[in-house]
Amino acid sequence: MTSSKKQTTLNTSHGDLASIPCELLQELKAEQNTRAYKKGQILFYEDNRPFGLFYLNSGKVKLYKYTAEGKVFITRIVTAGELMGCRAFFTGEAYSTSAEVLEDATVCFFEQPAVQAMQQACPEFSFQLLGKMGKELREAEAKAADIAYKSVSERLANLLLSLRTSCGQTLSDGQIRLDIQLSREEMASLLGTTVETTVRTLTRFRQLDLLCSEKKQIILKNVTKLAQLAPAN
Repeated sequence: MTSSKKQTTLNTSHGDLASIPCELLQELKAEQNTRAYKKGQILFYEDNRPFGLFYLNSGKVKLYKYTAEGKVFITRIVTAGELMGCRAFFTGEAYSTSAEVLEDATVCFFEQPAVQAMQQACPEFSFQLLGKMGKELREAEAKAADIAYKSVSERLANLLLSLRTSCGQTLSDGQIRLDIQLSREEMASLLGTTVETTVRTLTRFRQLDLLCSEKKQIILKNVTKLAQLAPAN
């Protein structure tokens, strides 16, 4: 792992820091501690205490926790522009998940005093983070309901459409490449099912000409039909 301070350009063109006024953002940038992480490295562990906020400048991170049976359950995928650890930071509780780098990433860490100073100088920042936490809670509740009541096909369609929003790249022929590489185990964990069931469902989607694979990435061939398989909650 490499580390540098005040040398990496903070990407704030979109995401959780985009609405902060420029002058305040410059102050926050001056306090950033930036590190480059390789795939598989851990940012923080479940049940550890937070000392600030993590900001994903580039790359992707998976948040996960262990079930009572010791299996890994991925709660969500974090993409560039997102803050991590907000709920634990603001409630003073331990992290409810662990964070592992899914693909090489640049991560900025803002220590508690810097975040608190930003809150005082820009109350809108606090309201924005409250909105973010509310959104994440709604998504977690929806995911729990999906696992309980929806078929694996419906859940897979929902997952692919969600990844299209966060990681999708439109190709020249109108198809959508998902700019993320997930193993079968990670896909199964996101769906809340077994690897075998995940593989069977992906095969069925290929047979229906809904998707294909290229260089370990999924390409969505028919988003309209996928949406028909993913009824709203």
